[in-house]
Amino acid sequence: MAQNSAGGSGGASRYRSDVATKLSDSTDGVTPEVVVEYVSSTEGSGGSDVTVKTTISGSQTNSLTIKSDAVGIQTVRCLIKHPTAALNFAQARNPSEPNESDGVLDGGLLSVTRNFETISSVNTQQSFLTYELVRDDDVNRFATGTQNLFLGALSLQASTDNFDMTRAITVFPTEENLAVRIQMAGSAGQSFNGNSGGKGGVCVFTTTLLKNTEYTFKLGATVEPTSSIGRGGAGAYFYEKGRLLVACGGGGASGWYGGRGGDGGGAGVAGASGSGQNRGSGGQKYNDGDLPAAGVLPSGATGGKIESCTTGGYWNTQGISPCSDIGQSKFVLANGQTNEGTQTILRGYKAADVNSNYGFRHNGGNSQVIGANGLFVGGGGSGAGGGNAASGADSGGGGASGYTNGSVTIVSAQQGGNNNEKAFAQISLIT
Repeated sequence: MAQNSAGGSGGASRYRSDVATKLSDSTDGVTPEVVVEYVSSTEGSGGSDVTVKTTISGSQTNSLTIKSDAVGIQTVRCLIKHPTAALNFAQARNPSEPNESDGVLDGGLLSVTRNFETISSVNTQQSFLTYELVRDDDVNRFATGTQNLFLGALSLQASTDNFDMTRAITVFPTEENLAVRIQMAGSAGQSFNGNSGGKGGVCVFTTTLLKNTEYTFKLGATVEPTSSIGRGGAGAYFYEKGRLLVACGGGGASGWYGGRGGDGGGAGVAGASGSGQNRGSGGQKYNDGDLPAAGVLPSGATGGKIESCTTGGYWNTQGISPCSDIGQSKFVLANGQTNEGTQTILRGYKAADVNSNYGFRHNGGNSQVIGANGLFVGGGGSGAGGGNAASGADSGGGGASGYTNGSVTIVSAQQGGNNNEKAFAQISLIT
């Protein structure tokens, strides 16, 4: 894009004034060093103010160094300018290759935006993530453990044992904030009589787990009650305290005499409709951050939708709003009982049992069509927006949509990808 030339001028630094307030910046030394210190208050930080100091040096050398005093994820790009070089503006504004540039700014070339992921020196030895397995409606169900993410990822999967598919899996770091990469997927819809159920939607995202702060996974399986009637796939949900951050949709179940189930959608991806003349439509897609607050139960064959924050049972009677934090607490069940085995951390997830609709997470359309096996077939998948069930045994149900509220960084998201009838999540350390 530019002719070869001798050393260029230093790059420019910028910040987003809509999410950060700059306190100061400075340059000193023979080789310029830029120090940017700002306070950022975002939904992903739980609404609290976080002060971040980022130092950029070596802009006029062969080695550019960026370091930060806070664990987390920022975005960076470079502005490249030279007083005697000619810039091909047409090519810069419309690059011939993907990831070639982000265009032109102030007469210079912008590099593509990349994530700047910061970890601490402690991460080379320990990155402990505690997990707790609890039930929203059973005080006697409890298990816990710790995984050093530096040594390996933490893999989570739905259970089908004794209604434990409704369990909540809480994770939280105890030593420091952890920058992590999470892969998550809804479950596949059931296959009937040689016809394929739709695959669960898959997504990958990065985020920072805050120290001693509650994060909850709800991972369902293609078994009632997490599946719809007619065995549509279950959703996968990730919460920061009471807020739904990410959802992946389950696939629709197949028909008996024909018809494939529609695939579920990853974060921000619509669910696919099933196939066949009497197919169920895919779940409604909601734009990032635009999920309406109220949950909706399925109405017959028509799918419902997830609520954007957990209403719960007990906390709703105490005047605690769905998106509000509970504060430092052990895990409290939907009936108000405390699970004494759990740790005291900053919580906000509000448990829900069958009497409070399981948090509207089981929202796939319920089949009213019976196959030759005597079972209901063609159920819709569950997710952000539940898929509709098929209206005939010759067709498949619709897959559910996925969703993100915009607080995490979505790396990838797709329709389908998981052919297992259990939802899953895998948490890896960013190094």
